Amino acid sequence: MVDLSLQVFGATFQNPILLASGTCGYGQEYSGVIDVDALGGIVTKAVTPKRRRGNLPTRITETPAGMINSIGLANVGLEGFKREKLPWIQENLRSAQVLVNVAGWTVEDFVGVVEGLNEEVGFLGYEINVSCPNVKGGTLFGTDEKALAVLVKALRESTSRPLIIKLTPNVPDIGVFAEICEANGADGLSTINTFPGMVIDVDTRRAVIGNETGGVSGPAILPMGVYATRVAATRVDLPVIGIGGVRNAKDALQYLLAGASLIQIGTAMFVDPFTAPEVVAGISEFCEKHGVGEISELIGALEA
Repeated sequence: MVDLSLQVFGATFQNPILLASGTCGYGQEYSGVIDVDALGGIVTKAVTPKRRRGNLPTRITETPAGMINSIGLANVGLEGFKREKLPWIQENLRSAQVLVNVAGWTVEDFVGVVEGLNEEVGFLGYEINVSCPNVKGGTLFGTDEKALAVLVKALRESTSRPLIIKLTPNVPDIGVFAEICEANGADGLSTINTFPGMVIDVDTRRAVIGNETGGVSGPAILPMGVYATRVAATRVDLPVIGIGGVRNAKDALQYLLAGASLIQIGTAMFVDPFTAPEVVAGISEFCEKHGVGEISELIGALEA
């Protein structure tokens, strides 16, 4: 039998596959289709200080080998999350680990959400969205070295829970930003967020997305995600969560070999909601075939 479990962020993940933020709601949305609690975990939809309606339609459209989205961080807000979403998580996710994605526009926004959740139970830690590419206004912390350092330090002082920073690919050297996170107290990194993109309807001469631009995700960004994960994993000693374009076990295994300890699946779940459990099964089959007894043997095992 292959041991797919991992010790990461001081907790046990029963397998390395998580559902990505913004693509699985708060877990309940998929509960009638798959056994969410059999996965390694989920990352919730972003939580902001106040409830947000998000961007105007159209919010999602297909692109070659992926999709572009501009949801605009629509969510129930801090109090709504505690009242409407967290109780289901507490009752139903007993084995899967839960990370709460946090978003904001100022340091105070992020700290307020984290401090507002610190006393709650039912989740492991936080994934901090410093790079959302489809919301206007505020500081894009993920591309500003000084701003990122200030934010991570402030969050570190605000919580003892695991603190994972979700990095943007839109920087010259993602390794520099990984090092900044490590130096200021982060416990881990998520690599990567979506790429900014745009789709134009040539007949109407208008942007398809209501907000004009959005975040590109899906298979098209797999090589970039694997690359960013490799760079981050070789520059810092923090666990890395690989994200971007995973559709099957071979895609996920690329992230593990590049140095990821965990992998998130997002866009593929819109196409086939059974993707995540099938990836878990596929990784197990690969390990059995190649004589890998523990999944940890594959992490960072890329041969030069």
